[in-house]
Formats: sequence, structure tokens, C-alpha cells
Amino acid sequence: MIQSNTPLPNRWLILQLVNLGTFMTTLDVGIVNLALPTMAYEFETNLSYVQWVVTSYLLTMVALLPILGKLSDRLDRRKIYSWGFLIFGLGSLCAALSSSLLTIIIARCIQGVGSAMIMANSQAMVRAIFPDHERGKALGINTIVMSIGTLSGPAIGGFLMEIAGWPLLFWLNVPLGVVALVFGLRWFPDTERAYHPLDLLGSTLLALATTILLYAAVVAEQKGFTTLVLSLGAAGIALIVILLVYERKLEHGILDRILYKNKYIGIGNLSAFLFYAAQMASLIPITFYMQNVLQLSTRNVGLLLAIQPVFMGIMGPVAGWYRDRYGARIPTTAGAICCALSTLPIILGSEVSVWDTVLYSSLFGLGSGFFLASNNADIMGNAPAAKASLVGSMLALIRYLGMIVGIGLAVLLVGQLGGAAVDTAVLAPKIRWLFVICFAFALCLTVFSWMRPKRRNV
Repeated sequence: MIQSNTPLPNRWLILQLVNLGTFMTTLDVGIVNLALPTMAYEFETNLSYVQWVVTSYLLTMVALLPILGKLSDRLDRRKIYSWGFLIFGLGSLCAALSSSLLTIIIARCIQGVGSAMIMANSQAMVRAIFPDHERGKALGINTIVMSIGTLSGPAIGGFLMEIAGWPLLFWLNVPLGVVALVFGLRWFPDTERAYHPLDLLGSTLLALATTILLYAAVVAEQKGFTTLVLSLGAAGIALIVILLVYERKLEHGILDRILYKNKYIGIGNLSAFLFYAAQMASLIPITFYMQNVLQLSTRNVGLLLAIQPVFMGIMGPVAGWYRDRYGARIPTTAGAICCALSTLPIILGSEVSVWDTVLYSSLFGLGSGFFLASNNADIMGNAPAAKASLVGSMLALIRYLGMIVGIGLAVLLVGQLGGAAVDTAVLAPKIRWLFVICFAFALCLTVFSWMRPKRRNV
């Protein structure tokens, strides 16, 4: 068993296996986002329904991440991490063989289980094997892999879809899952363990609340703010209030006190939530708009979407290097400003053009590279060793909660995208309002990023 502050000589080799898990999960998200318009056409539905292919995956992880984070701190982290690769590959196999939207959604839930096992431990594994002065660099490299995965999704995915259709996109994960399982069991070290009680009730309340609120957003887009929608919204909010009251009484609940008592972790998680909400709320509608309104091919859409991860991959290591030496305040703030600027061409323009999407992708990718590597390193660098998986899983949980909120906003405002007919005169103002909300998120992100201490903890 390694000690938390003892770096392993083969830590950079182990990082490549961690990167493989990151690659698999980001590749899958990038591919599925691009395939949504094709799935909507094939199954004769629109964004309001086909978005459950993405949302079911995210909700499964939201429900399981806290439990798996605590289990990983208590049990053998390397086994939970490694077997997650196999379950993720199994879900991919089921998705590739699916013949209906319902079976795809079920398969995505299986993928979500495997992805939760991976994501609950990836940040904790980096924290365990790297000393603090190398964590920013390691997470910067991981950011490059994240960008490559996202790049491979739209670019390679768009090309493969034109040749063989969307099932082939899921087949890619099957051999990767098997290889990662074998090497994970062989290479991942056994780390320190801590024994905290599991918060099953808190996890259940959180999963129910997010599911109900997102479903309310879907129904509101279809039928307006009916009595059912208002009732669902009230029920979801009530569950969140109950969760908050219940968690205040627990020493080791799903909302562990370290998440808000530790200034670095609290600001980092709140910033991550705002970032991912803005990213998902803007990315999915732009994908649909380029295909259905601008009439671009999936290959060209993939190439345009690849601009964002390219800039992200360039700036990630730079931001990680800067954080290791001077702290996370400057790179996270600079990243937030870039994200805010990326929304302005679409907000201020009369209509959304190809060049608007290029500017959006470039600036948001630049901001992502600055923000993510330094923010993640700041959170994990200040996490106690005994709660590394818990903090890592909560970071992933916050990320996916932000994505769910972003999807809900997109469905609420522009859920008719992907339908049989789209009135661009009606759609354009809704997209602008959606980007105004993303701009507001980015401004709040700027404020919270500037609130960080100037120097990191050592």
C-alpha cells in the first residue's frame, strides 16, 4: 500500500491508464452529442426525447458517484476502478446492438454505472500517485487527453457515421474496456483506506430530485408551464430542501462538510458547476443548429466542434504548469473571461453563422484549457488523503450536475430542435437568450475564480 505523499516511480505510466479512462468517457460523450440529430431522425423524435440518451447516462452517474466514492475510500480502489472499464464496455456493446431508443437509453444507464466507477477514482488516483508540485502538470496532460477524446468524438465520429452509422461509434469502447481492465488490475496501486458510513438516503434523494426537475423541464417545453410541471418542479425543490436539512445532521453524508468548509474545494466545485452548465447548455444546441439549420454534414460539424478541444489541449498543460508554481487564481479567472467572451458573437449577432460557431468554439476551448487543469489540481491538491475518492467523486458529481442543468436549459428554451420543421425566426431569439444565460454563468464563474487565494497551499 502506498502512502499519500510517496510518489511511485512508474506514476507517469499509471497516468496513461488513467488517461485511457478519461479518453473513453470523453470520446463517448463527444460521439453521442454528434449522433443525437441522426438518432432523432431515425427514431422520428426531437431533442426533447432523444436528449435522454445523454441525460440517462448523466443521471446514473449522479446517483452512483457519491456511493462509489465512499466505497472506493473504504475498499480496494484499484478493483472498483478497473472493473468499471469492463462495465462501461458492456454498456457500449448493448448500445451498439440496440434497435430502439428505449434500449439505447437502458444501455446508456449501464455505461453510466461503469463510468461512475471510473470517474469516482480517476482524480483520486492522480492525487495518490503524484506529489502536489506535479499534480498540475499531470492534470494538464489529462486535459490534453480529454481534448483528444472530445476531438475524436466529433471528428472521427462524424466520418464513421457517414460510412457505417451510429452503432459503430459504441463498438469502439468494447476493446478499450477489456484492455483497460487487464492493465488496471496489474498496474493500479493499493492506496490508503478510510471507513465512513454510506449515505444511501442522501444519494437517493439527490437522484430523485435531479430526475424530477429535469423531467419537469422536458414536459414544460412540450406543454408549457402546466399544473403537472409546477407540481413536479415543487416536488424536486422540496426534495432538495429535505436533502439539505438531512445532510446537516450527518458527519459523513453525501454533502460532506469538507466540500464547503475547505475554501479551495468549495470554490472549485462551485466554479466547476457553473462551467459545465454553460458548456452543455451551449454545445448541444449549436450541434443541432449546424446540422438542421445551417445544413452542414456530420463530417463538417465534427470538424467545427473539434476546434474547442484543440484549443483546450493547447492551453491545459500551460495552465497546469502555472498553477503548480503560482496558484490557480489567474488561470481560472482568465479561462472564465474567455468563456464569457465566447458567447458574445451569438448574443450580439442578428443570426447564428458558421463564423459565430468558430469564434464560440475557439474562445470557449481556450477558456476550458485555462480553467479545467488548474481548477481540478486546486481541488485535489487540498483534499485529505483519507477522502480523496470522495472529493474526486464529488468533483465528477458536480460536473455532471452542471451538465444536467445545462441540458435542462437547452431543452426548456430550444427543445424543438431536431423536429420536422424549425422556424429560424422564432428559434434565433431563443438561442440568443440561452447564450445570455451562459454569459451570466461565465461572469459568476469569473467572480468566484478571482475569490481564490493568490498562492496555492503547499
